[in-house]
Amino acid sequence: MSDASHIEDDADIHDVKLIEFDGFEDVTFFEPGIDYQRQQGAPEVMEFVGNLERIAGRDHLHSAPLMWLLLSRRMVRVLEAVGPFRHRLIPTVIYSERIRHLVSKGYPRRRTWHSVTDASLKNEDFVILQLLERTDCLDRERTLVKGVPFHQCGEEFLGQEEAEPLVLRPPPGGFPPVFSVPELVFYCYTEETRQACEQAGLKGLWWRPQP
Repeated sequence: MSDASHIEDDADIHDVKLIEFDGFEDVTFFEPGIDYQRQQGAPEVMEFVGNLERIAGRDHLHSAPLMWLLLSRRMVRVLEAVGPFRHRLIPTVIYSERIRHLVSKGYPRRRTWHSVTDASLKNEDFVILQLLERTDCLDRERTLVKGVPFHQCGEEFLGQEEAEPLVLRPPPGGFPPVFSVPELVFYCYTEETRQACEQAGLKGLWWRPQP
């Protein structure tokens, strides 16, 4: 997940904020079977506003109001080098906060027709990663929630700190580099992926080992 330690304002842990569009609340890029651009009217390019100096050199960003998997193209190449996984990449552009008033106006705020041609005022190095399959690998008997097996605890989904321990069963062929588990509300990475990201010198990542 993204490391937020570089963000000085504790009240806002987001690196970039979406320039909203009609129906944006339903665009999660989380369901593998949905093409959000063709089926739900999401723009071909997702647009954000952020502090370009602060995100320079980083590879994983917090986005508001929706926590998408917003990664640098460099990080995607590292993931793809670790192993195959089915995914779709949605292009993005992040505009400088200095021109926020030019690219978004109104209430609710929407994108204006203002065209940004100055390369120093935008960043196009990031993409939203949408996984196109889920990995059904949760051991519902050995995964415990407050000492009770998951399949008996009454919960439908698990957050990052709710299972002790969280037990995953390796699928046939092994885990993909990054994967989504139906019962988990967060994405998972393999140890091999973590090592590859560190060896590549990727920045802005914070790894939370699962118990």
